[in-house]
Amino acid sequence: MSAHAMTPKQAALALMAAMPIGPSVQQLEEYGIDATTEQAQAMTQEVLSLNLFWIFASIEAHIPQKYQAVLSDFILNTMEVDWGKTNPVGPAVWTAYLTEWQERRGRYGRLVEEGLSPLAVSAAAAELMEERHLVIEGQQQNLLTLLIDFVPVDTYGQLLQDVG
Repeated sequence: MSAHAMTPKQAALALMAAMPIGPSVQQLEEYGIDATTEQAQAMTQEVLSLNLFWIFASIEAHIPQKYQAVLSDFILNTMEVDWGKTNPVGPAVWTAYLTEWQERRGRYGRLVEEGLSPLAVSAAAAELMEERHLVIEGQQQNLLTLLIDFVPVDTYGQLLQDVG
């Protein structure tokens, strides 16, 4: 075990700490995205879904299988307790979000199984947000730039390299 090795629980906490808070209306404007408060809250949920997808993919790739369920449960339980406090998700209910996230997780997982890159998965998420009318047509490129900044895929994998 290296000098910087983490326990699985420390790794879960580090993953959650690395996850950016969802974008505010003002931050969206900085990316050239026009959005209402409600649209920003819905985008936050989508960004959160993409982050959780990559966090769980990192766990599956780097954490021994015997610890994966415990870590996953810890992360989801922590998210539930903090629901609406740390991420501006609006009036969304955790159980409804969790069901929607499971659908997103399956969708993104199929894309990865097809060999698509993290950037392509982000593009699919941006397309989904456009379909849901969370952004106006033509802002998908701006949204993709935002997703690159708000979904630190590489960071998640790097954090888990020293789990022991």
